[in-house]
Amino acid sequence: MATTDMRATAQNTERMTLMIGIGAAILGYVMPAVVFKGTGNAVHDLSMIEKLPVLSALTLAALVAAIATRFVPQWQRWAEQATVVAILMIVAPAIWGFVAAIDVFSGLRPMIVEMAGTRNVRIDPGAGYVPMLIGAALMAFSLHIRGKANAKD
Repeated sequence: MATTDMRATAQNTERMTLMIGIGAAILGYVMPAVVFKGTGNAVHDLSMIEKLPVLSALTLAALVAAIATRFVPQWQRWAEQATVVAILMIVAPAIWGFVAAIDVFSGLRPMIVEMAGTRNVRIDPGAGYVPMLIGAALMAFSLHIRGKANAKD
């Protein structure tokens, strides 16, 4: 029985790029997305999962769907669409979550003020946005690799 070495194929490269991108995005979702401090030296942070739990669950479902379309043969025709939806689900809640942290009228701002223990709170973006955006970029690059491989066929 002959074995095929798939390490150098475009499909395997695309899958690995997608997996690394998804891993980076998940890492970004658990890292602090918003860092804030009130009086004193106390620094508080919120991850994307803590800020937006429902959207985080939907994002996780989109990431799982993007992976599933690569491995389930009947779903492979929707691989590009699933990846684009997953990228949008990574980026959109990240932007909306930071805006909600700054917005006075959102439900998130009173929670931040209560956690900080003061009304004057300085809110900064956390380090979680870096792996989140790197993950989205790697997922977009996996689409580029997939498009080039499909163009050759």
